[in-house]
Amino acid sequence: MIATSQGERYRDFYAKGRSLRWAFRFDVHYRVRRMHEVLVQLGLPVANLDVLDVGFGDGSMLASFPKSCSVTGVDVSQSGVDAAKRDPRFAHYRQARFEVVKDDDFDGLPQAQFDLLLSSHMLEHVSDDAAYLRAFYDRLRRGGHLLLFVPIEEPDYIHYHRRNYSLQSVAERVSQAGFDLRLVEGSMYVNGGIWKLLTIPSRRNWPVFKPLVDGLRMASLTALTYPGIRFADAQLYRLGLGARQAFVVARKP
Repeated sequence: MIATSQGERYRDFYAKGRSLRWAFRFDVHYRVRRMHEVLVQLGLPVANLDVLDVGFGDGSMLASFPKSCSVTGVDVSQSGVDAAKRDPRFAHYRQARFEVVKDDDFDGLPQAQFDLLLSSHMLEHVSDDAAYLRAFYDRLRRGGHLLLFVPIEEPDYIHYHRRNYSLQSVAERVSQAGFDLRLVEGSMYVNGGIWKLLTIPSRRNWPVFKPLVDGLRMASLTALTYPGIRFADAQLYRLGLGARQAFVVARKP
């Protein structure tokens, strides 16, 4: 079963508990840290940029950029947009704008040109990922960069995801949209293995067990530091386990 409206699903998701949720979002902490590491490795400056985040969630990725940047976030979640507009982290940016977009409305993305476009765990929800990637391409300046995170999972692993990606398939889709690939890497090996079995109650919405399993997973993985996750991922890769997340950085030529 696929959720028919992500806007409805996430409408009130950020209305309460944002601070507590952020404290346990090991995956978001990881993405923010790794994103900036890679920007440094690629020699890409982060000051004075125009940055768009499509599916910005709680805004943590946008808020990690310097105040000299102009940041724009779009999301299907009304509560996410409302919370971002009140968020003191964005009070002193050169410009900070947040807008609601409808499900699958890639034409509704801001009609502007950006230096960086971020998208984190959003592309698996849309009906036409190729159309979104073309829209991303059109909204980047020449030489601008796309920074894309997507989950790697088996078919029907999460019932409301419209498709499943591998490192190879997401890289191919980005390349087909016209981008030059600069980085393709797997991560979050620690979120696989035994967790694929232990999280069945959560993924299948079992009463009572779902919040218990969610809490156990988030608490245990949050206890790992960023260096700890990087080290554990390297060891699990050597043991032959698969990545649970893809990170792609690509340039508009």
